Amino acid sequence: MMTFLLSLNRVVVFAADLTTAQSFYGQDLGLELVHGDDRALTFRGPNFLLTVFPGDDMPAPDSYSRRPGASVAFTVQSIEAAVSHLSARGVQFLHEAPNSGPIGRYVAFTDPFGTVFELMESI
Repeated sequence: MMTFLLSLNRVVVFAADLTTAQSFYGQDLGLELVHGDDRALTFRGPNFLLTVFPGDDMPAPDSYSRRPGASVAFTVQSIEAAVSHLSARGVQFLHEAPNSGPIGRYVAFTDPFGTVFELMESI
């Protein structure tokens, strides 16, 4: 019997404007753009890819934890340092201060299109 293992290939998000997405993911979050055209943008982070496709239906970010779906969390050494760094670049956070939950400390933020991501402190 063959063993079936999953590994993360990439995170896929949809954005209303690829130019704004390129600025946010490339400049604000500091991901490396490895492919870009009018159909998709692909960025490289440490051990992951993130691809942005055009889309036009804006989600409601304030209800992300109450509706079916998914959230992607990035590991950081210090949530406070990461929030300070990203806030200075204009990233909008959904919480005033980090929250604690069953899987650790986290804080949520959105891209310019309402897609929710989280920062989680490495433990």
